[in-house]
Amino acid sequence: MKASAEQSDRLHRFAHDLRNRLAAIQQALAQMADASSEERIELIRFAEQQYFKAMRGTEELLDDFAIDRSPRLGELRLLRLDELARKAIAALEHRFSRKRQHVDAENLQAIAVHGDDRMLFDLVSALLSNASKFSEAGSTIALSLTEQDGAAILVVKDQGIGLEAEDLAEVFTRYALLKGRSTEGEAQGRSTLARAKQWAQAHRGDLTAASEGPGKGSSFSLRLPLARI
Repeated sequence: MKASAEQSDRLHRFAHDLRNRLAAIQQALAQMADASSEERIELIRFAEQQYFKAMRGTEELLDDFAIDRSPRLGELRLLRLDELARKAIAALEHRFSRKRQHVDAENLQAIAVHGDDRMLFDLVSALLSNASKFSEAGSTIALSLTEQDGAAILVVKDQGIGLEAEDLAEVFTRYALLKGRSTEGEAQGRSTLARAKQWAQAHRGDLTAASEGPGKGSSFSLRLPLARI
């Protein structure tokens, strides 16, 4: 199907903007060879800004064209969410060990849900990985799983950099350029949490975030319907 005049104009403007941002990234990379340490940091941050803006523009274009990006659930099975959480912790042990972080998962009730095991594993892993990235070495990450009003409530709480109110409002926006930075330069694609929220909603649940502000840590709460056995 041929694009409409409006769609063609939108694509043309997007392509022009994308070329400019890629050129800016290329220029920043070229300048790094002769840059001082302080200049390198500024160039990296500039290139990172251009990257996030280009990716955010891509997301907006897909939204404008009403492209369906909803996650596709696989086979729904009866799952023990507490066991899945422990598997996610074990899979990320290398990350926690490298930063000497401790995961406190003592408060995990035996709770069952119906879900796509791979998608829910990726969701819990994403929350733990995010907590690790934005927390200092040697800190504790708390994971709890309880039952409340017919729902399973899984909470990942960290002692990390926290979120300003402006960042908190955009934390589930794909490729939003947030002010908070990972503590040891870990990659921060800024799309995983947005996907995680979609994964939660695909299971008729939700994912929310809370923070009291910069330096006061963050918590992410996953709510899923309980499975009745």
